[in-house]
Amino acid sequence: AEEDLLRHVSDVCVKGRGKLLIPAFSIGKTQELLYTLNSLSNDGRLPRIPVYVDSPLAISATEVARTHSMLFREAVRDELVHDPDLFAFPGVEFVRSPDRSKQLNGIKEPAIIIAASGMMEAGGSRHHLRNSLHDPANAVLVVGFCAPGTLGDQLLRGAEEVHLFGDTIPVRARIMRMDFYSAH
Repeated sequence: AEEDLLRHVSDVCVKGRGKLLIPAFSIGKTQELLYTLNSLSNDGRLPRIPVYVDSPLAISATEVARTHSMLFREAVRDELVHDPDLFAFPGVEFVRSPDRSKQLNGIKEPAIIIAASGMMEAGGSRHHLRNSLHDPANAVLVVGFCAPGTLGDQLLRGAEEVHLFGDTIPVRARIMRMDFYSAH
């Protein structure tokens, strides 16, 4: 999973100079992604690209995970000796305010945005999609299950345009999938 995620980050953000939007479920998926990105950062392999976690529920779930680290697998607990926070690394920002979330839509430089919801039916991911799907430099990385009929499913099936907030948005961004993170 590390290598696949690193390849996507490199292709989209470093080579393509675009944004990588990762719609993710707030509980479980977001923490797995942060853990993987943290590992890449610790190894000096994660490019210096801002990473935004734009989901209040995901931020709260991450804080709960931090406070209950004794429940992690033994191998993960062993990592805490060298890294006391397995979900944070240089360049990550936990977005807590709606105003800051809206500011992310105006970002033109490469970035990784992790936002809820995983199936893209609600949450901040819809706003980020509305502002990112039209640009071929950007990409959406689907890391979880998307039920038939959801926006995520439409994108995975190759929709050329989608409807968001009453607007028709052309899909020019690349749509990619990482099944490793899917529990379905």
